[in-house]
Parts: sequence; C-alpha cells; structure tokens
Amino acid sequence: MKDDPAAARAVRSGPRLGPAEPLWRLVPTRADDGRSFADFMMLIPGLGTRPPQGRQRVTASIREVCESYGDQVAFADVNYAINILWVSVSAEPGLVGRVAQAIRQQVPEALLVGGQLGVVHAIAPFGPRNSAWRHRLRGLSRRATRLLRGPQR
Repeated sequence: MKDDPAAARAVRSGPRLGPAEPLWRLVPTRADDGRSFADFMMLIPGLGTRPPQGRQRVTASIREVCESYGDQVAFADVNYAINILWVSVSAEPGLVGRVAQAIRQQVPEALLVGGQLGVVHAIAPFGPRNSAWRHRLRGLSRRATRLLRGPQR
C-alpha cells in the first residue's frame, strides 16, 4: 500500500471518522406541545462485538417495539461502541417501565441502567417498622449530595 498511490488516495478520500454527536444535542427534550420527555438507558452486554447479523436482529427488535408505541416513543439510539440503548418517551406514568419491559421481552439480555421508574421494589415500603431504614437512607442521600456538590466556599 505504501507504493500504491491509488490505494492511498482511496483511504484519504473516504469519509472522515470523528467523534459522534453528543446525545444532549440529538435527544429531544420536549414534545411539540411543550410536554417533557422521560429518558431511560439500557445496557446490552456484548452488542458491539456481535457479528452484523446479530446487531441487525437486536436493532430490528428494538425498532419493532418502539414503533409499536407510536408517538409515545420520541427517540431511540443504539450505541454499539458502548453497548447502550437510549430511549426517550412521553412523560406518562408507567410508560418507561412498559417500554423497557417490552424491549426486555424481545432482547432478554438488555439491562435497565437508569430512568425515572418511581418505586424501587428492592427496598421495602416505608412504614412505622421501617423508620430505621428511612433514617439511614436519608443520611446516605444527604452525604452523597454533599459529596457531589464539593467543598463549600
């Protein structure tokens, strides 16, 4: 290739690779009527290392689920480099959970990473007998907030 000028030109004339557009520029934050969207992220382990047919199967399954929700799903992005699926949906109670569950039914290896899902079922509901847990969680939350803010000036 060092001696072949045509091959060198072909490599240089191809599309330039650069950083991808950041999600905050791509993802819509509000619907046309002004209502906010809710977002969630799913990890699909090993997606980037699969052969093209495997990627296409997963992508087609995700597209099928998203299209079945119509305008309720505003945006979906699959990032093969970091094995992440990002989805923006209408901010309706329970919709994030329903869409994530439908994706899991089609792509069982997809794992929900984040989102505003409301109740976390791994923690027992608070009540009089769980006040110690509530106190402990509140303290942890306050400490985490202080750490994230950084030192006070």
